[in-house]
Amino acid sequence: MNIATGRARGIAAVALAGMLSNTLAQAAPLCIDAVNPQYFHYGGKTTPLVGYSPEYICHLEQRSGTPEVTQLCNYNLDAGSGKRNFQRVIDELALRHLNVLRVWAGLGHSPGGAAGPLPNEQPFVYNAGNGTWDLYSWNQTYFDRLEEVVAYAQGKGVIVEVTLFDAFSGDFRTSPWYSGKNSNGYLGLADEWTLTAAPGATCAPFNTATNIYSRQKAFVEKLVAELNAYDNLYWELANEPDLSIVKAGYNSSGAVVADSVSVPRIVKWHECMTDIVRNAEGTAASPKRHLIAANYHTQAALAPFRSIVSPTYAPDVKILTGHYIQVRDAGRLSATEKQKTYLIPGLQGIPRVYGFNEGRPTPSYRSSGSFDYITPDEARAEAWEFMLGEGGIYNHYTTDWSASGGSEPQQTRVQLGRLADFLAGLGPYLRQMSRATNDPPTWAPNLPAFGTPRGGSNVYWGAMQQNGSTYALYLHHSNPSADAFKAYAKPASITRLTTLDLQPAAAAVNYTGEWINPATGARIGATFVVPADGVRRSYVVPAYSYDIALKMSNGLVVASTGTCAP
Repeated sequence: MNIATGRARGIAAVALAGMLSNTLAQAAPLCIDAVNPQYFHYGGKTTPLVGYSPEYICHLEQRSGTPEVTQLCNYNLDAGSGKRNFQRVIDELALRHLNVLRVWAGLGHSPGGAAGPLPNEQPFVYNAGNGTWDLYSWNQTYFDRLEEVVAYAQGKGVIVEVTLFDAFSGDFRTSPWYSGKNSNGYLGLADEWTLTAAPGATCAPFNTATNIYSRQKAFVEKLVAELNAYDNLYWELANEPDLSIVKAGYNSSGAVVADSVSVPRIVKWHECMTDIVRNAEGTAASPKRHLIAANYHTQAALAPFRSIVSPTYAPDVKILTGHYIQVRDAGRLSATEKQKTYLIPGLQGIPRVYGFNEGRPTPSYRSSGSFDYITPDEARAEAWEFMLGEGGIYNHYTTDWSASGGSEPQQTRVQLGRLADFLAGLGPYLRQMSRATNDPPTWAPNLPAFGTPRGGSNVYWGAMQQNGSTYALYLHHSNPSADAFKAYAKPASITRLTTLDLQPAAAAVNYTGEWINPATGARIGATFVVPADGVRRSYVVPAYSYDIALKMSNGLVVASTGTCAP
C-alpha cells in the first residue's frame, strides 16, 4: 500500500500495521551523516551498509518449476513457510545483521527470455497478442509488488538500493524500450547503450511528448510517487552506464559496432534524471527527499564531481557506487580503485559516500562456465578491505540464494555478517574515523605497502583511525584474477606477517589491542596493551591462513551529535 494515497493491497493486516508503525517511527529517510559524510545516518546512528543481493528482481515472479524459484530473490510463494521468497531473503539478511538489498526497476530486457515475459515483469501493460508493451498503461501490480519489497525491508531495518534503469543485462531486443517492442508509435531505442544517454546537449527529449525519453521521465515520476513514503531507500540512477568501452559496444544482434554513446552524453542523461527525481520529490504529494547515487566508472564521468569542476547536478548526487576490484583498463576505475583515487583531501578529492555494489558472485546454481565465481573467503576479503577503507556500502552480488545450511552462499552471508558486527562494534568511534591515506599507515609503519608481493601472494589492506582513540586494520594475502573484471583469488599458501609495528598517537589512556579472525568474528588469543606514549613498538601477529583484523581502542570518545548533513 502507498501510505500517502491509502491505496489498498492484499497484505496481512498485522504485517501491514507493523510496517506502518515502523514507517511513522522513522524520523527521516536515510541521509548522509553530518559528522562523517563517508557514512549514512539512519535510525539515530551512523550507519555503514553491508548486504547481499541474490539477483535484483525480488519483486518479480519466476516461472514455477524453474531453478530461479528457489535460488533467486523473487515474489514466488514458498509453500513450506507460507512467505514470499523475498521475505525469506530479507529475514535472513536481518538475521545476519546485513542491512542493504539492491533491486532493479526499469529493466533493459525481459527476464523471461525466449519463453516470453514473466508475469508483471515490467511497469507497463503487456499485449501478448502482438508482443509489445503499452508505455502509457501502467501495470499497477508491478508497482504494488515492488512496494511490498520496500515495505517489508523497512520493517526489518534493511535499506533498498533502487536502481532506476539497467541497460546491460539479457537481450535488449526484448525490452519495452527497444524499437518495435512498444505499441505507442515510438521508434524506441536502437541499442542498449542509448538507454542511459539522452540525445543532444539538453534535457528537452525528456519533456517532449513524442520522444521515448518522456516515458522514462513518466516512469521515474510514477516510481517516486509509489515509494516516496518510505525511509529505507535511495535511488541509483543507472547500472553501469559507462563501464562498457566508450564508443565501442554491441548492437542488439550481438555484433560489435562503433557506438555513438559518449561519456558526456551519459553525464547529461544523469543530470536530466537527477532533475527529474528532485522535481518529483519534495512536493506536497511526495514530500520526502531520498539520496541519489551514480554508478560511474570512467574518470571522465567522475571529473564533474571534483571540487575544481561542479555542474549543477553534482551536489545532488551524494553517493558514488562502483563494481569490482579492478576493471578493464586505465580509463575506468573499479569500486576499490575509485575509493583509493578520490577519497582523499584536496582538489582531486570527491567527498561522497563510496559504494561497492557488485563484483564477481559467489557460486551459482547455473552450470554455465562462462562466468567466474568467487569463494566466500574471496568475497570477505574485498568486503573487509573496502569497508575498512571508509567505504559506506558493500553489497555482494550473487546468482544463488541457496538457503541450505553450510552452502557457500550461506557462508558468504554469515561472513559478511561478521563484518557488519565488527563495524557496529566500533560504536560511537566510527563516526569520527577516517581512512588511512599513507601507504603504509603512519600508526602501522612497517606494514607492507598496499599490493606488495610477499611469497606467492600480494598483501592488501584497509585501515582507518580516530587518532588518539581507535584504530582498525584488515589485511589479506590475495592475487588479482586474470580476467578483465577482476576479483581477488585466494592463493594456495601465503607467507604471513609474523610481527607488526604499532605506533598509535600519544594519549592519556593506554590502548587495548585485539586480533580478530574475520571469518568468524572471534578474537584470536588474549587482548594486549599498547602504551599510549606515541613510541613505536613491535608486536607478534598470531598465526592466520589468509587474513586477519586488528582493533585498538582506549575508550576515549570525541563527543558528537549524530544528525543528517544539510
